[in-house]
Amino acid sequence: MLKAKMTYAEELYGIKINSLPLIVESEEIIILDRRDGKIKRLPGKRELNEDEIQKLENKILKNIEGGKVDMYLTMNMMCVRTPGE
Repeated sequence: MLKAKMTYAEELYGIKINSLPLIVESEEIIILDRRDGKIKRLPGKRELNEDEIQKLENKILKNIEGGKVDMYLTMNMMCVRTPGE
């Protein structure tokens, strides 16, 4: 479902999206890396292990179901300048 949203946003905005924020907090950013489909921690794009994913699972699901992930995707697009702007 998330990859489909990324594809739709790419078509809508005309740019390549390689990652989607799942959790954005002051000291923690967790993303879905589109290229390999893995959940990673920034900075460094370190892949999360199963235990880390399980600890963050409820927060990730809450962000998806509550619309935060969609908001993050939209906010990223507002920073994009297209030719002629």
